[in-house]
Amino acid sequence: MKNKNRLRKYLIIGIAFLLLTGLTRWLGFWGNPKMITVEIGKSVRKTLIAKVSESGTIQPVTELSVAPDVSGEIIQITVKEGDFVRKGQLLFVIKPDNYQALLEQAQASLNAAKSDYENALSNVSQAETNYLQDSLDYQRISGLYQKKVVSQTEYEAAKLKYQIAKSRLEANQKLAKAAFYRVESANASLKQARENLQRTSVYSTMDGFVTKLPVTKGQRVVGTGQMQGTEVMKIADLSRMEVKVEINENDVVNISLGDSALIEVDAFPEKKFKGFVKDIAYSASQNAIGTTDQITNFTVKVLIDPLSYLQDPDLKKHIPKPEQSPFRPGMSAYVSIYTDKKENVVAVPIQAVTVDLTQKKENAKPQEILFRYQNQFALKTPIKTGISDDEFIEIVDGISENQDIIVGPYIVVSKQLQDSMKVQTKEPDFHNSTQNKSKKNYNQE
Repeated sequence: MKNKNRLRKYLIIGIAFLLLTGLTRWLGFWGNPKMITVEIGKSVRKTLIAKVSESGTIQPVTELSVAPDVSGEIIQITVKEGDFVRKGQLLFVIKPDNYQALLEQAQASLNAAKSDYENALSNVSQAETNYLQDSLDYQRISGLYQKKVVSQTEYEAAKLKYQIAKSRLEANQKLAKAAFYRVESANASLKQARENLQRTSVYSTMDGFVTKLPVTKGQRVVGTGQMQGTEVMKIADLSRMEVKVEINENDVVNISLGDSALIEVDAFPEKKFKGFVKDIAYSASQNAIGTTDQITNFTVKVLIDPLSYLQDPDLKKHIPKPEQSPFRPGMSAYVSIYTDKKENVVAVPIQAVTVDLTQKKENAKPQEILFRYQNQFALKTPIKTGISDDEFIEIVDGISENQDIIVGPYIVVSKQLQDSMKVQTKEPDFHNSTQNKSKKNYNQE
């Protein structure tokens, strides 16, 4: 019985030893190492279209913020949010009582200034008459004095009277001139008071829709003459819409005016709209993300082509008026701006390209590489890349068309593969699917 138990113990130990030996060999601790499994694809010739994609918001091309020129209480609002207004249409009225009183006060001041001016002219006329009379007397007595007919005392008295008359005339002329300027000033004040009274009624300066109306009747507003003024409403031309996106500084250099774009709007998930770049900001908008780091973006505006939605019968119900589009200001959109297009170039899937970490030098750009597949071996190949789309990247130099390359898994390509390493293969699902997707060209989009 004891021998049987000992035999059973040895048998269990032997089986465990065999299992441990097989496991360690399979894991590569001894014997032949375990080979890495990779996916194989081929370099192909195709058309590549580079693009820059970013999320943004839809806004009208033309939008006007309406604020009054004068301050006061709103006593009438003739429109509501969503209304279409024409140029010259009355929008709202500010209480005119104070401005009417100021107009009447300015009119009274003008009348008083005119009266003062007329009195000053009358004084000038009288002074001119006195001056003329005294001038004649002085000339007559001066002649008699030279003939020794009159005394020096009479001569000096006539001369003094003449000089006094001349001084009075000049003084009255200056007073009349000052009175004239007071009339001009009163006229200007009257004109300003009249304009301020007219400005209590605010009219639209463009055709468009009222997209924002944050005030109500009875609310007091501040005119633009005092700082910024109160925004009473916004009027926008909703027939021409654009998407405003913030593009990173590394990508904006690839964008040019007129570049075509494809726009996806969250509100219409099954639709795609065409557009083109109409404006690129020259000044950056920097958004801080920390104490030392910041993101530098540039504002790019993409105009939506009206033909993209006007010819779509499914969108007609979303366009209630001819002056509108199916979009509303503030809607979210995703824009793809096509920056470059190359035809008939050698390309490989993006995940097949990595950098050579073993050759990395300080302050030097890492060498891009991929691994060719040849006779069960991975061969490291330096390459030079060009433009790329969502799935493929152009190979400018390094390999030619129809060569076998290792396309995945990405973690294997980027971290584990080494030059001349022996590998085993499996069918690449990604390569087949991307080749099918690549048949969709830019014109169809």
